[in-house]
Parts: sequence; structure tokens; C-alpha cells
Amino acid sequence: MATEYAFESGLTRRAFLAGSGAAAMLLAAKPQLSWADTEFSITTRPQGFDVINRAIIEAVQLHLFPDDGDGPSAKDLNAYRYLLWAIEDPDNRIDEDRQFILQGAAWLEDWADTQRGRSFLVMSWEEQDALLKEIAKSRAGENWLSLLLYYLIEALTLDPLYGGNPDEIGWRWLEHQPGFPRPKAGKSYLDF
Repeated sequence: MATEYAFESGLTRRAFLAGSGAAAMLLAAKPQLSWADTEFSITTRPQGFDVINRAIIEAVQLHLFPDDGDGPSAKDLNAYRYLLWAIEDPDNRIDEDRQFILQGAAWLEDWADTQRGRSFLVMSWEEQDALLKEIAKSRAGENWLSLLLYYLIEALTLDPLYGGNPDEIGWRWLEHQPGFPRPKAGKSYLDF
């Protein structure tokens, strides 16, 4: 019997998220982060979200939420901008999400260079996709991709006040009615 992959089943991203409660599950269970048990070493220790790290993270976000006509893409959701805002949350700072995301970008770039002899950023979409599937097989890679997906789901579902979901694009796609009252500038989550 042949294996049927989700992308071959005809199941849309929207149907998956709406029908399975995956968004609620992802938002409720932030991945536990660890580089333990990985066979790869990180040779680069980036200090910040420079132009290279930004390009790598945005490219990976687009693989997780592509511009494929099946809902908003990571770019449409302002996912990178939201990520930068979210990692400044005190709880996320304690969890060291910022450093984990940066280490993951460096690790991905190192892995691309080691395995393919070139930067992740100059690879074709198909080559990037294959490399991401390779790293997803490791615990560290799976954790890193899960954390990026976690923040993408937040960018899709949270109030636009927090930087993602511009013009309520995610809510409209999910046919979601936000709760009331909605947060206002100066009276949002981080203001208290």
C-alpha cells in the first residue's frame, strides 16, 4: 500500500487547521527546545537578526506557510515582524526562544554548506524543501521547525495589534470571529 502524504490528499491547510483543532493544539503546547541528541554541530553563533539570518528565517517561514493560493502565506501574515515582537515577550525570553531560533538558522546554513556545498539561500525552492525535510528528521531540527510553526500560527490567529495578521487576513481565512473586547494600543498583553 502506497503512503499518502498530506499534500497529496487534497486536504487544504485551512481544512486541516479548522477541522483538526491543530491551531489550538499548537498554541497550547509550545515545543520544548533542545539541541541535545543532535549529531550536528553549530559552527556559527549569530548574535542577532542580521540580513542573512532574516533571509534564512523568512525563507523557512515561507516553506511552512507558502504562497500557494491556499490561504495567507507567511509573508502575508507579517510572520517575521510578528516573530521579532513575540520573542521579546518576557516568557519567551526566559525560554531562550530568540537564541534557539538564531542557532537554528546558523545550523541550517552550516548543514546546507556541509551537505550541498552552498548557502541555503541560493538553493532552489525544491532543494531548500529537501534540506528542510532532512533536518526535520532530527530532534533539534524538528524542534526548531516546530517553534517557527508555533509563531506562524500565532501570527495567523492573534490580534493584528501584535504585528501579525494584518487587516485580519488570518481571521478572514479561518472565518474566525474575534472575542470582545479586543486589545487596544497601550492596553495590550505586554502593557500589563
